[in-house]
Amino acid sequence: MTALRITVLGGGSVGLAIAASYAQAGADVTLLVRAAAIQPLREAGITVSGVCGEHHLAPRQIKVSDVENPGAKDLGCDVLIVATKAYQVRDALARLMQKTDRAGLPRAVLLLQNGWGSASEVRDLLPGTVAVFSSIMMIGLERRTPSHVHINVQASPVRVGTLFGAAPEAMRVAVACGQAGYLPIVYEDAIEAAILNKFLFNTCLNALGALTRMTYGELLTNTHTRHLIASMAGETILAVQAERQCLLASSGVDYLENALTPLVMPKGAAHRSSMLQDVEAGRPTEIDYLNGAVVRMGQAHGLATPFNESIAALIRAREAGGGAA
Repeated sequence: MTALRITVLGGGSVGLAIAASYAQAGADVTLLVRAAAIQPLREAGITVSGVCGEHHLAPRQIKVSDVENPGAKDLGCDVLIVATKAYQVRDALARLMQKTDRAGLPRAVLLLQNGWGSASEVRDLLPGTVAVFSSIMMIGLERRTPSHVHINVQASPVRVGTLFGAAPEAMRVAVACGQAGYLPIVYEDAIEAAILNKFLFNTCLNALGALTRMTYGELLTNTHTRHLIASMAGETILAVQAERQCLLASSGVDYLENALTPLVMPKGAAHRSSMLQDVEAGRPTEIDYLNGAVVRMGQAHGLATPFNESIAALIRAREAGGGAA
């Protein structure tokens, strides 16, 4: 039986973790990365540590290719998994699509981004013959070296589904294969509500953690940040209800006290926001797909979102300053 052909776009913590898990599950995996990352990965393989166990993928267990010069088989795979940041997705895929014809396109694309909006950008970019799938990852990851990923917390399986009614067969096969890896993964038909719940989670914690440098636990036990979280959550709940007709919670306070705090404490209390890691490294953030998306939803429906607007502006100011303390 021919192994499932998986290509992973992106060599950050998410890309390395998902590529190693699929390789462990027996898939034929190609990892597309920038030129500077190729040799370290070819020499060292991939090491994963933390709450999902200790795993090492030896060199050559995963094919590592230059993202600027992929092979025809790299792109004409069963599933292309996009593990870049949300703001990189559209341009990265557009560049890849320029390197192949329609016969060399992947059968399906799976997106692993936080936030809301990148799936629609990809659906508009790709021909209808390529199924587009989204996911939710409640997993805290940290890349410690170019080839070592540490998993700090894993709260639920990777949940995969589609927002576009695409035939799910290609992704169901990929999910079934992935279940043999160390990262648990499931297919979920009703994925939109789950993605929007993750969106609410991220808009409450990611940017605030980046600005304060607090862990999730510190954010949820500090009186001042709890007030901000409840206020941002309330705005997001109303904006999502207006935009997607989906009620995520009765109020921001209800979400904070009865959903967010029990979910994070105690397992995720020590986790640091991925956005904090980005600003400390001087990288752009996904703010436009998180709190910035809440602001756009609010504007479209005549809803004021001052807390999310202020948080988004502060993150953009932090980005403009290079993430300096």
